[in-house]
Amino acid sequence: MMNLPARTLIPGCMAFALAAGASEALHGQRVLYQGAGFTVTDTSVRQGRFEAVATSRDTIVSTYPRSGREIRYRFSINGQDNEFRPGTEHTLYVRPQGGAIVSPVHVFGDEPRPYFPTPEASAGSDDGIAQVTLRLDMRGVLRSLRETGSYRPPQGTPIGRDELHAVYAIGDADGLSWDVGGLRPGSPAELTDPDGDGIYTATLPVQTRYTRARTAEGAAIWARTADVSAFPQLRSDQRLVDALYRMSLEELTQLVRADGALSAGAKWEGVWTRDVSYASVLALALAAPDAVRRSLLAKVDSEGRIIQDTGTGGSWPVSTDRMTWALAAWELYAATGDRAWLRRSYDVIRRSAAADRHAAFEARTGLVAGETSFMDWREQSYPRWMEPRDIASSAAVGTNVVHYATYRILGKMARALGQPAAEWDGTAERIRTAINTRLWLPEQGWYSVYRYGRGFPTLSPRSDGLGEALAIIYGVPSVERGATLAARTPQVAFGTPTFWPYVPNLPSYHDGALWPFVNAYWAWASARAGNTAGVEHALASIYRPAALFLTNKENMVAATGHFDGTVLNSDRQLWSVAGNLAATYRVLFGMRLEADRLSFRPMVPPAYGGTRTLTGLRYRNAVLAVTVAGHGDGVASARLDGRPVALADVPATLAGAHTLVIRMNGRWPAARIHLVQNHFAPETPVARMKGDSLEWTEIPGAVRYATYRNGRTAESTTGTRVAVAASGDVAEYQVMAVDASGAQSFLSEPVRIAPAGTEIVARPDVALETEHAGFTGAGYVLLTLDRNTTVHIPVHVACAGTYEVAPRYANGSGPINTDSKAAVRTLLVDGRPAGVLVMPQRGAGQWTDWGYGTAVRTVLGPGEHTLSLTYTPLDQNMGRTVNTALLDHLRLTRIGPALAPARGCR
Repeated sequence: MMNLPARTLIPGCMAFALAAGASEALHGQRVLYQGAGFTVTDTSVRQGRFEAVATSRDTIVSTYPRSGREIRYRFSINGQDNEFRPGTEHTLYVRPQGGAIVSPVHVFGDEPRPYFPTPEASAGSDDGIAQVTLRLDMRGVLRSLRETGSYRPPQGTPIGRDELHAVYAIGDADGLSWDVGGLRPGSPAELTDPDGDGIYTATLPVQTRYTRARTAEGAAIWARTADVSAFPQLRSDQRLVDALYRMSLEELTQLVRADGALSAGAKWEGVWTRDVSYASVLALALAAPDAVRRSLLAKVDSEGRIIQDTGTGGSWPVSTDRMTWALAAWELYAATGDRAWLRRSYDVIRRSAAADRHAAFEARTGLVAGETSFMDWREQSYPRWMEPRDIASSAAVGTNVVHYATYRILGKMARALGQPAAEWDGTAERIRTAINTRLWLPEQGWYSVYRYGRGFPTLSPRSDGLGEALAIIYGVPSVERGATLAARTPQVAFGTPTFWPYVPNLPSYHDGALWPFVNAYWAWASARAGNTAGVEHALASIYRPAALFLTNKENMVAATGHFDGTVLNSDRQLWSVAGNLAATYRVLFGMRLEADRLSFRPMVPPAYGGTRTLTGLRYRNAVLAVTVAGHGDGVASARLDGRPVALADVPATLAGAHTLVIRMNGRWPAARIHLVQNHFAPETPVARMKGDSLEWTEIPGAVRYATYRNGRTAESTTGTRVAVAASGDVAEYQVMAVDASGAQSFLSEPVRIAPAGTEIVARPDVALETEHAGFTGAGYVLLTLDRNTTVHIPVHVACAGTYEVAPRYANGSGPINTDSKAAVRTLLVDGRPAGVLVMPQRGAGQWTDWGYGTAVRTVLGPGEHTLSLTYTPLDQNMGRTVNTALLDHLRLTRIGPALAPARGCR
């Protein structure tokens, strides 16, 4: 690969200069893109020693390692799930040589380190039964038993010297199960140590499974078998592009469930709101409108609200990107003109938006709170110290763009229905303004992935590939800022990273990864911004993996471009399939669905020139045959049914068969992209107060540290300690590590200093319960859907000011990372609504795990006040039947003074 510095702007002409030098070696193939380590031509993709060739428009042969089966497993002592916490496991890729595979020697209790295999390191791929040997080093366990008389596993209860009875493997391999209750001595899952060296082994017969079959020569092959004639048909001068388009159509047919809805991927049978929505926006509203309609309806609850799939801390309103549904609903209406759908979807979106405005809209900032859109595995993209309540209080750029687009769509729908739209338009503009004023990073030239913290939030300097793309597509930045964003958003050799720089010491999934659907959105955004280099790079980032892998994978490791090495990965992932189709629909044909027309604004790189035709394209009551001739960044001329037209648009009133012929302008001005290295930021410091100083852990690779006070930079130092001046006000201190390249760690968890008189604890004035330990007063109040639906809490305020009100609570209704039972209550101050308090799940059954929920800011004068927690219909969570928390007290923290402080108050 090319050895590029950490931050390099690559001009668009560079790809073609490289391509020109390589074309002769490619035996007459036309080079579409020559990148750092791979080449895409009109018939093939080459990467190192691997090649994929479209031998026809219905067949692709690839020498790349076949996408096969992986098995995931943990080890168990005495039939207990005691090696790792749930979600952590070992992975072994089942591609045997000589019919056998031997695992690495795992050490019991040692969490697997991130492992990013290269395709060159992949073994063969024999078919049939593989004899898989799992190996486990138990010498540390045995030593502890021998020397101390016991061993404490990472999970579960200690094991005594004479209590080691059996060692097992649990997992998803043949002969294994995640259910430890079924483990028995002598079963295939038991590991033994016949030679007494402390290395336990078990050998299991495992059936190999591969995405594609092999040719007689040993290469993988895709050969179309499905009938795809019902879809729009593509024919161009690039045989590879046409073959990948047909492969994607075939995979789309395989994703249609028995009920007509669309599953999320080969591994994921369910219909997921954001997956089907993003896929529908990319391409499927045009390609498969009936399946999209069924899928969207499957994600509406019985009360007519959009379903937020399970997520961090109990789903909504910790996660709020369910409104992607609105984006898909509009595309479906614009493609079909279905007035009944318009009416129905408008009501669904309107109801859902009302709940979001109630629970997630921040009036003070104009932003919408909630988790990053699509990146909902919190450990992958947030600092470890952030609890679900912190995520619920953060504001992510992608999620905010989705909400901005939703309100724009509500305005369009209202106008189409003859209803007032000013309220929707006004809210949309307020969110757009907030995104541009509060999330833009002028030094970087992109939007911050999110605003995070506690009392004094700051902006993360990381980019968000999907969020930046959505911002351009939906018109959040000005034209000038959009051009900057397209040129400055970080790219790596194989595509657009989900975010950059990466979080260190994590297995890859969202972190350090590429997702083809994000690459597709970036291709579309680059076309909208007129960034020619971005279009070339993004198209290649879509076609390279699809051709080599012979499927539209869910994700891949950013550094290697390989599908092995990510925590979870599926073949024919729905939005990856849609992303491949979108390269044709949204870029090379430049389709834009509007309320009254279908517009074509193609961006066709010179190497993709020639003639490309899409036939059988259904748009409302018309069936279109569209031809794009030549290359360019704009349309030179267009003819509809042989007659010249000023714009390459098809009006919504058209019916029957029609032809549109577009001739491109032949222009392709130079442009730049921001090509960066795959770089991991430093680890996050852990800070604490010691006396009158702030101390923190030394971070490997850090060359300096920046300290923050109340969200603002305080000072820079190369040490690990700074003095903190005394103050009578509440203050939060944080530390950031910076490496030699300038990459910044996450800010550390805020260390709060609250001088006497700045905090008030207000306790409920009702009957209290004491069953679950850990409360701080005489007891707690049980909040459910039918008990204590309104709780009044008196409080005396001595000093007027701005206060943060946060509940101390427990919620054991579900785990931290999934489910749908976040507790939600409206806070009233002296009878007036002040905001919403979210009390996310803290662990299944963990009713003695107490913490603080989200905070509401309110201004309080001196004297007596009544704070009330009340349950309203808008507080209904996604689970709907359980909305439970144990309320210990409310903490009021004075974070700002009154305009005229009273005597004794600051």
